[in-house]
Amino acid sequence: MKRTKYFDWEQAFHFIFENADRDGIWHGSATSLAAEFEVSEQTAGEVLDELRGRRLIERLSTRAYFLSKWSEKDDPSRVYLSI
Repeated sequence: MKRTKYFDWEQAFHFIFENADRDGIWHGSATSLAAEFEVSEQTAGEVLDELRGRRLIERLSTRAYFLSKWSEKDDPSRVYLSI
């Protein structure tokens, strides 16, 4: 029996945060998020909408999102955002 990964907006944000580039842009979509967490694309899209509603991410295009409160990954003072 295959176990699915736990999935909610916090897990999604953590994944997006860890996979964003140096400029705070995550090159992904509801489709790629759904594949990572083994959920429906609709569910992933709803979670992305929730993250946008919480002002944690902003949609740049259909396959790119900007993290609203970003500090560069190489910044030694970088601290994981508290949600």
